[in-house]
Amino acid sequence: MKSIEVEIFGRLFRLRSDNPTRTLKIAEDLSEELTRLYENYENLDFARLLLLACFQREDKLQTALEENRELKAELSRVNQMLENIISI
Repeated sequence: MKSIEVEIFGRLFRLRSDNPTRTLKIAEDLSEELTRLYENYENLDFARLLLLACFQREDKLQTALEENRELKAELSRVNQMLENIISI
């Protein structure tokens, strides 16, 4: 693991990462998201902005996981149909 320093919403954090490039990109994306949220919720402090960003990201993650499960199930059905067609 490599130690790196990232800036999130104007604050510096020292993190350890196996993939520093990806970690820097995530920090950059999070910082941009917090900036957008702050434009709409100027009264929220840093911790509450982070919490709101976490909830929004978790919602997107749950939606993506659900879609992934549905696509896997559909792919499995298609593969089964193809196996039935090929074995005839």
